[in-house]
Amino acid sequence: MARTFLLGALLILGGAQCTAKRSAANAGQHVAAARSLAQLYDASRFHAWHIRANAAGRDCRVLLLETGIILDGSMIEAMHYGAGEYDAYGGGVKRFLRLHEFRGVAYKDVSKCIWTYGDVTQDEAERLVKCR
Repeated sequence: MARTFLLGALLILGGAQCTAKRSAANAGQHVAAARSLAQLYDASRFHAWHIRANAAGRDCRVLLLETGIILDGSMIEAMHYGAGEYDAYGGGVKRFLRLHEFRGVAYKDVSKCIWTYGDVTQDEAERLVKCR
């Protein structure tokens, strides 16, 4: 019985380590993806907007886009869905989220207004911590 318990405990601990390693690897992928999006915006006509992109949240699966200008809802929506001249990525930020397995996005402008899409609440977005 003690041997069975010990074996079970070892399996649980081993599984937890695998999950932790997988989570850390995924966090790194999200950080790298966000960095690549920031570089894309910096090299585009949006350069003057000073868009910063970071992976954020407890699981690093929220894309945090911060700008150096004041935005409005229609601009955010156009960026998100990739409408017209706001389509810097080719399918918009929504497509980027899907391809890079982010669960949501929070857009934050220089006035600290926040817009969210996907699986991220306004409350969570206001307290996001960037992943490194």
